Amino acid sequence: MNKNIYMSKREQIIFNMISSADIAYTDEIRDFFPDLKPHQINKICHSLSSKGYLHRLKKGVYLIQKKPSDLPLIKDPYKIALALFKGYIGFSSALRVYNLLDYAPFTIFVVTVNKSKEKRVGEYTFKAVAMGKRAVGLTYHKGIYLSTISKTFFDCFYKPQYCGGYSAITKALNDAEFDWDEFIRYFGFASDSLCQRTGYVLELVEGETGNKIPTLDHFRKRVKNNTKLVPSGKAGGKYIKEWKVLDNLGKENILSWWYHG
Repeated sequence: MNKNIYMSKREQIIFNMISSADIAYTDEIRDFFPDLKPHQINKICHSLSSKGYLHRLKKGVYLIQKKPSDLPLIKDPYKIALALFKGYIGFSSALRVYNLLDYAPFTIFVVTVNKSKEKRVGEYTFKAVAMGKRAVGLTYHKGIYLSTISKTFFDCFYKPQYCGGYSAITKALNDAEFDWDEFIRYFGFASDSLCQRTGYVLELVEGETGNKIPTLDHFRKRVKNNTKLVPSGKAGGKYIKEWKVLDNLGKENILSWWYHG
C-alpha cells in the first residue's frame, strides 16, 4: 500500500480496542467511547478504512483487517455474511459447515425472512435468499447461526439451485445423520408438488444405495397432480407414475456421485 497507514493516537486507541474481533460495529464502539459523538466515530472509522485497517461492509459495519490492506482480508466468510444480512447460514454454505460438501463455495448463502439481495466482498459473493415463514429451524454451531441439518435438507429440496442441485443433495443425504421427524415437520410449509419431487428423489436414494429412508409414506400421501422434477427445466423425460413426477433431469444426474464417484 503506497499511502499513509500511520494511525493517530485516537485511532490507535480505538483500533486496539476492536482489533481482537472480526467485525466492528460503530454502535458498539460508541458504547466503549461515550465521550465521542457519532460523527467523530464515523470519521475515525472512515480514516481507518482509508488506511486499510478496516473494510466497510455496510453502514456502521466494518471488517477488521489484522494488517493494513487495500483488499478485504477474509478469514471467516460466514461471519461476514451474517453481518451483512439478518438471518442464518443455509443451503450449500450450511452443508459445507456440516462437512457435507466436498468443496468450499465462494458464494455464501444467508436465509432471511424478506430480503433477497447480493453483495460482493473480495472474492466472495454473499447472497440473501428470502424464505418468508420458512426462515425457521436454526441453531448455533461453530460460532455462527445456521440451519439445523434437517432444515438444511428441507431448504435444499425447496430451492435446489442454491446447493448445487439434486446430486449435491443426494450425496449429502447419504453421508448425513439427522432427525427425520424434524425434516418432515418442515414440509407442513410445502406444496404437494414439492413433496412429490422430494419423495421421488428420496426413493431413488433408497433404491440405489440401500439406505433406508423412513419418511417415504408421508410423501406418498401428498401425491396429487402432475409436476416436473425441475419446474423450469425441459418438458421431456421419464414419467414416474407412482409420484406423478416427470423426471426431466435423469437418475444418472441425480445420483451422479453414486454412479461415477
